[in-house]
Amino acid sequence: MMENLRVGFLGAGGFASHTIYPALHFAPIALEAICDIDLSRANRNATKFGGGATVYSDRYQMYKNENLEAVIISMGPEPRFPLVMEALEAGYHVFTPKPPAVSLTDTLKLAEATRVNNRKLMINFQRRFSLGVRSALDIINTDDFGKISQIFCSFCSGPYNTPQDYLLDFAIHHFDLIRYLGGEIKTIATFHNQIDNKGSFAVAVEFESGAVGNMQLNCQRLWGRNYDRIEITGQNQYIVLDGLWKIDHYTEGKNTFTDNFSDQRNGELTGDGLSLTEFVTAIREDRQPISNIEDCLETMRLYDAVLQTQQGGPTIVPIER
Repeated sequence: MMENLRVGFLGAGGFASHTIYPALHFAPIALEAICDIDLSRANRNATKFGGGATVYSDRYQMYKNENLEAVIISMGPEPRFPLVMEALEAGYHVFTPKPPAVSLTDTLKLAEATRVNNRKLMINFQRRFSLGVRSALDIINTDDFGKISQIFCSFCSGPYNTPQDYLLDFAIHHFDLIRYLGGEIKTIATFHNQIDNKGSFAVAVEFESGAVGNMQLNCQRLWGRNYDRIEITGQNQYIVLDGLWKIDHYTEGKNTFTDNFSDQRNGELTGDGLSLTEFVTAIREDRQPISNIEDCLETMRLYDAVLQTQQGGPTIVPIER
């Protein structure tokens, strides 16, 4: 049993209240304080999720009064960037949603701040911890599966304000998953189509291992019918993940099908609870967490390469580190 991590939470808006707050009870976390400029929202979440959490509208008062080890910061990437920097410089470990920042340049700044201040910064790419991805990794790591030869990802949404917003807020999950499952990427090639300010992207990747991959990404579908689909091909075996909860494993000898009809926002099923637990465990074991900021730099390099194409840059981009 680990000692509970003493945490303060910045933000009590709709997204945080729907995703991260409900998952807190899965992790060894003591929610000591909640801070939001809207005290009614902070009080609501303290009552619903926080037990004895103290409520603040001024984060400086929270930092002054509370004996915190870490801060969870949940709001849009642009407003939270200076708050994450501030918390790292004040000596707190930080857990925050994806994306790590609005640009590769700002992500590099966060990585540097983490190194300088010797803190842990974990980005909540929670799909890494979902039932489907964890099950797929268990299979991939067996000798029978062999080397990955190809990965296909499809992750499509309804409309965003701009294709860039879609890439940063939505597609970023699969930029992360394709390299998490297949390893680092050597070269990326992107073709882009845009109609009525809604974008479609056909992305081909070459992994450093020699495997290849394809990504189908667009914000031209309906919000009511969108899900992750990932196909991973090994040696005479392959895996299909639908929605990251339904896992089909095909082999020459026996096919295995796993489905789950639980609530799709369950903190164990989606990965939010396990992601928070990994954050605490990494701090207690004094190691870098899965989905740390240095690792997420590579995800942002993929995002940046695709964004260059959308903005008129080259179609084929080597991933430079």
